Amino acid sequence: MHDQFYFQEVTEGQEIPVIRKDVSSVAILMYVSTVWLMDRIHFDHPFATLRRGLPGVVAPGNMGGDYYAQLLSEFAGEEGQVRKMSFQFRNFMLAGDVLEVGGKVVRKTVVDGHGLVELELWMKNQNGINCVPGKGVVALPMRAG
Repeated sequence: MHDQFYFQEVTEGQEIPVIRKDVSSVAILMYVSTVWLMDRIHFDHPFATLRRGLPGVVAPGNMGGDYYAQLLSEFAGEEGQVRKMSFQFRNFMLAGDVLEVGGKVVRKTVVDGHGLVELELWMKNQNGINCVPGKGVVALPMRAG
Protein backbone atom coordinates (compact mmCIF):
# COMPACT_ATOMS: atom_id res chain seq x y z
CA MET A 1 0.00 0.00 0.00
CA HIS A 2 1.11 3.57 -0.60
CA ASP A 3 0.42 7.02 0.75
CA GLN A 4 -2.57 8.83 -0.72
CA PHE A 5 -2.15 10.07 -4.30
CA TYR A 6 -3.43 13.60 -4.97
CA PHE A 7 -4.66 14.93 -8.30
CA GLN A 8 -2.02 17.66 -8.56
CA GLU A 9 0.81 15.16 -8.01
CA VAL A 10 0.04 12.73 -10.82
CA THR A 11 1.08 13.46 -14.40
CA GLU A 12 -0.10 12.31 -17.79
CA GLY A 13 2.06 9.39 -18.90
CA GLN A 14 2.76 8.31 -15.33
CA GLU A 15 2.37 4.63 -14.54
CA ILE A 16 0.53 3.70 -11.37
CA PRO A 17 1.82 1.05 -8.93
CA VAL A 18 1.51 -2.45 -10.39
CA ILE A 19 -0.04 -5.40 -8.59
CA ARG A 20 0.96 -8.98 -9.37
CA LYS A 21 -1.46 -11.87 -9.39
CA ASP A 22 -0.64 -15.58 -9.47
CA VAL A 23 -3.44 -17.32 -11.34
CA SER A 24 -3.31 -20.73 -9.70
CA SER A 25 -5.84 -23.50 -10.17
CA VAL A 26 -6.65 -23.16 -6.46
CA ALA A 27 -7.30 -19.41 -6.81
CA ILE A 28 -9.55 -20.07 -9.81
CA LEU A 29 -11.47 -22.77 -7.96
CA MET A 30 -11.92 -20.56 -4.91
CA TYR A 31 -13.14 -17.70 -7.11
CA VAL A 32 -15.65 -19.73 -9.13
CA SER A 33 -16.94 -21.33 -5.92
CA THR A 34 -17.45 -17.93 -4.33
CA VAL A 35 -19.37 -16.47 -7.28
CA TRP A 36 -21.09 -19.79 -8.02
CA LEU A 37 -19.75 -20.03 -11.57
CA MET A 38 -19.70 -23.73 -12.30
CA ASP A 39 -18.61 -23.88 -15.95
CA ARG A 40 -16.23 -26.85 -16.05
CA ILE A 41 -13.65 -24.96 -18.18
CA HIS A 42 -12.63 -23.22 -14.95
CA PHE A 43 -11.76 -26.34 -12.92
CA ASP A 44 -11.82 -29.53 -15.03
CA HIS A 45 -8.61 -29.79 -17.07
CA PRO A 46 -9.61 -32.79 -19.25
CA PHE A 47 -12.96 -31.17 -20.01
CA ALA A 48 -11.37 -27.80 -20.81
CA THR A 49 -8.68 -29.24 -23.08
CA LEU A 50 -10.22 -32.35 -24.66
CA ARG A 51 -13.88 -31.39 -24.88
CA ARG A 52 -13.61 -27.62 -25.36
CA GLY A 53 -10.22 -27.38 -27.10
CA LEU A 54 -8.83 -24.83 -24.66
CA PRO A 55 -5.13 -24.60 -23.75
CA GLY A 56 -5.92 -25.48 -20.12
CA VAL A 57 -8.10 -24.48 -17.20
CA VAL A 58 -9.01 -20.83 -17.75
CA ALA A 59 -9.74 -18.14 -15.19
CA PRO A 60 -13.14 -16.49 -15.55
CA GLY A 61 -13.02 -13.03 -17.10
CA ASN A 62 -14.73 -11.53 -14.06
CA MET A 63 -11.66 -12.46 -12.04
CA GLY A 64 -9.71 -10.00 -14.20
CA GLY A 65 -12.35 -7.36 -13.53
CA ASP A 66 -11.86 -7.87 -9.83
CA TYR A 67 -8.09 -7.46 -10.28
CA TYR A 68 -8.74 -4.10 -11.96
CA ALA A 69 -11.13 -3.09 -9.17
CA GLN A 70 -8.34 -3.77 -6.67
CA LEU A 71 -5.76 -1.89 -8.76
CA LEU A 72 -7.96 1.20 -9.14
CA SER A 73 -9.12 1.16 -5.51
CA GLU A 74 -5.54 1.04 -4.28
CA PHE A 75 -4.58 3.89 -6.63
CA ALA A 76 -7.58 5.99 -5.50
CA GLY A 77 -6.73 5.42 -1.85
CA GLU A 78 -8.95 6.15 1.13
CA GLU A 79 -9.82 9.66 -0.05
CA GLY A 80 -10.35 8.87 -3.74
CA GLN A 81 -13.03 6.99 -5.61
CA VAL A 82 -13.23 4.60 -8.56
CA ARG A 83 -15.67 6.20 -10.99
CA LYS A 84 -15.57 4.00 -14.08
CA MET A 85 -13.99 0.82 -15.36
CA SER A 86 -14.24 -1.09 -18.64
CA PHE A 87 -12.30 -3.99 -20.07
CA GLN A 88 -12.25 -6.50 -22.91
CA PHE A 89 -11.43 -10.18 -22.76
CA ARG A 90 -8.81 -10.71 -25.45
CA ASN A 91 -6.64 -13.64 -24.30
CA PHE A 92 -7.09 -16.41 -21.78
CA MET A 93 -5.81 -16.09 -18.24
CA LEU A 94 -4.62 -19.63 -17.61
CA ALA A 95 -3.85 -21.51 -14.42
CA GLY A 96 -0.14 -20.98 -13.84
CA ASP A 97 -0.03 -17.47 -15.32
CA VAL A 98 1.58 -14.65 -13.38
CA LEU A 99 -0.12 -11.39 -14.23
CA GLU A 100 1.19 -7.85 -14.01
CA VAL A 101 -1.83 -5.60 -13.53
CA GLY A 102 -1.10 -1.96 -14.14
CA GLY A 103 -2.05 1.28 -15.75
CA LYS A 104 -0.93 4.61 -17.10
CA VAL A 105 -2.46 8.07 -16.69
CA VAL A 106 -3.67 9.22 -20.11
CA ARG A 107 -5.68 12.31 -19.18
CA LYS A 108 -6.41 14.57 -16.22
CA THR A 109 -9.44 16.84 -15.94
CA VAL A 110 -11.23 18.79 -13.25
CA VAL A 111 -15.01 18.38 -13.38
CA ASP A 112 -17.25 20.06 -10.81
CA GLY A 113 -14.32 20.43 -8.43
CA HIS A 114 -13.28 16.76 -8.71
CA GLY A 115 -9.88 15.74 -10.04
CA LEU A 116 -10.57 12.98 -12.55
CA VAL A 117 -7.77 10.76 -13.81
CA GLU A 118 -8.34 8.60 -16.89
CA LEU A 119 -6.17 5.50 -17.17
CA GLU A 120 -5.23 2.94 -19.78
CA LEU A 121 -5.08 -0.46 -18.05
CA TRP A 122 -3.29 -3.70 -18.79
CA MET A 123 -3.16 -7.21 -17.45
CA LYS A 124 -0.05 -8.78 -18.97
CA ASN A 125 0.93 -12.40 -18.47
CA GLN A 126 4.49 -13.64 -18.08
CA ASN A 127 4.85 -13.60 -21.90
CA GLY A 128 3.94 -9.92 -22.12
CA ILE A 129 0.51 -10.62 -23.61
CA ASN A 130 -2.20 -8.19 -22.51
CA CYS A 131 -4.98 -10.63 -21.66
CA VAL A 132 -7.56 -8.04 -20.60
CA PRO A 133 -6.99 -4.48 -21.87
CA GLY A 134 -9.04 -1.88 -20.07
CA LYS A 135 -9.75 1.70 -19.12
CA GLY A 136 -10.58 3.35 -15.85
CA VAL A 137 -11.48 6.69 -14.31
CA VAL A 138 -10.54 7.54 -10.75
CA ALA A 139 -11.40 10.67 -8.77
CA LEU A 140 -8.41 11.74 -6.69
CA PRO A 141 -8.58 14.27 -3.87
CA MET A 142 -7.34 17.78 -4.55
CA ARG A 143 -4.70 19.40 -2.38
CA ALA A 144 -5.93 22.56 -0.71
CA GLY A 145 -4.67 25.80 -2.20
